[in-house]
Amino acid sequence: MNEHWRPQYLLCSPCNIEYDFVGRFEHVNEDVKYVLAKLTASGGPGSNVTFPLSNSLGDVHFSQMFKSFYADVSRDVLRKLIRIYKRDYDLFGYDYHWV
Repeated sequence: MNEHWRPQYLLCSPCNIEYDFVGRFEHVNEDVKYVLAKLTASGGPGSNVTFPLSNSLGDVHFSQMFKSFYADVSRDVLRKLIRIYKRDYDLFGYDYHWV
């Protein structure tokens, strides 16, 4: 369980830090625009920063995408994964009930 695979709640201390913003991959383009606008408005470095916007995922709903990613994974393995990452799913609002 290195940093890449470790549940996020163990890495970001969501109960110990008052985050101003938590972005989500599903709407990274909108989140980046929001953060850069905040930085620019506050005189921060946002005015010189750009982000390569991409909409390659279109309107794909992520729970549907997850289902296709894990289509060949056994229910038993999926349940074990849910147990490991359940707190992350709950904290960050991801649906795992499709399993």
